[in-house]
Amino acid sequence: MRGRCPAGQRGAPRNASLGFLFALLSLFFLPFTALAADLPALTGRVVDNAGIIDAATKAALTRKLADFETKGSDQI
Repeated sequence: MRGRCPAGQRGAPRNASLGFLFALLSLFFLPFTALAADLPALTGRVVDNAGIIDAATKAALTRKLADFETKGSDQI
């Protein structure tokens, strides 16, 4: 019985090493996914590429955002 691992712990060190390697590689490749994102160009304060906002709502949002920007330097 000496030198034998219990049934539930046979691959524990190997699994931990593989998990650590996977986490390390994920952190390494994470910035590349951000660079690959295809973001639409900003054409105004409200960009509705899907066309789900009507003109009145878009104008109201644009006014509110313009007022917010004049009160401070923060942007949404």
